[in-house]
Amino acid sequence: MQNNQPLARANASAFRRFLRLDEVSVTIPLLVIIFLTTVIRPDFFTIRNFSAMFTQIPFIAVCALGAAFPLMTGNVDISTGRVAGFAGIITASFVCDLGWSTEAAILFSLICCVVIGLVNGLLVVHFGVPDFVATMGTLYIVGGARYLFIKGYQFALDKVPGYQYTVFFKSSFLGMHPPFWIMVVLFAVAFVAIKKTLWGRRLLATGDNREVAVLAGIPAKKMRMTAYIISAVLSGVAGIMLTLDLGLGLPETGDGWEFRAIAACVVGGVSLSGGKCSPMGILIGVLLVFAAENAIIFLGLPTTMRVAVQGALMAGAVLFDIYKQKRKVAA
Repeated sequence: MQNNQPLARANASAFRRFLRLDEVSVTIPLLVIIFLTTVIRPDFFTIRNFSAMFTQIPFIAVCALGAAFPLMTGNVDISTGRVAGFAGIITASFVCDLGWSTEAAILFSLICCVVIGLVNGLLVVHFGVPDFVATMGTLYIVGGARYLFIKGYQFALDKVPGYQYTVFFKSSFLGMHPPFWIMVVLFAVAFVAIKKTLWGRRLLATGDNREVAVLAGIPAKKMRMTAYIISAVLSGVAGIMLTLDLGLGLPETGDGWEFRAIAACVVGGVSLSGGKCSPMGILIGVLLVFAAENAIIFLGLPTTMRVAVQGALMAGAVLFDIYKQKRKVAA
């Protein structure tokens, strides 16, 4: 009996460490939401419903992945949603109005996103503007700029002669459309870059303790600038994907994405104080946000509660993050 006690304590300790994993801590509430909603509405847990969810998830997921990079360095970018919409409108406008090829329009849109990210980085990193204020300014500027291109009507890409992306985005592989697989590739690349490379370790070190990172020879300012550029580019990719998938350039594309993205990041284990990120946790966080929003619809609750649910998830995740930080300091 006594010989079994150390083994039992070791197993209990390992189980507690397992439960503290970001991926596990966000999966548990996801399963609870799915289970409770299915008990009340059995038609919630169906292939049709989850297939519909997975056609929407890739766009917010890629946007959330972009938002995670500034968070990793201890900053925040709340302009991601409007940058996504701006990139989508630029692409559609240049194809429909100027007759550019789709590829050239996409490239130009992504270059615009690089410039936006560079401006955000300069304002925050080099000029010391508070990140929330700087990126809020960008949110309103690019959000308003969308309407300079839209001219009061939608851009119908599938009506443009020679436009071929409609067929591509309506195709499927293993039952999933191209945006899903693009999301998978981007998350896989992000996982390798963050977890398996020196660059990723430097990025996390910058957010974990900026002063120590500088003393260790890490170019902290450069890392933070890069994080804002990646955030803008990935947001642009998300907006362009949705525009090409719909075959329409819509001015409202990206509205509200920034807060869903940040909620998914925080719920998925990205620390607001920086230095921590799990791409898989972010993806599960996006699933949790969508499952909660979908549950509201199935349960017949007012759709206006969606914002309240996002806020509750974010507040709960922030409190949990603070609790973990205090435990880390105490240890």
